[in-house]
Amino acid sequence: MKPKMKRLSGDYEGVTFVYVDAEKHPESRKMAEVTNLPTFAAFKGGSLVNQIQTNKEEALKALIDEVTTN
Repeated sequence: MKPKMKRLSGDYEGVTFVYVDAEKHPESRKMAEVTNLPTFAAFKGGSLVNQIQTNKEEALKALIDEVTTN
């Protein structure tokens, strides 16, 4: 998913994409309520808005669109 995330980061102005290796940084799992990998978490104003466990680019786009339109 890393290449897909990188590609998507160029499509969304004003959205910051951050890759965190949950295996190396287990404290990040709590922050994003991670129960499965890969997980994509959306934060707005420092608060978790929503997250999904997927490897599908379409689902990731839907998450980004949800957060950017609200």
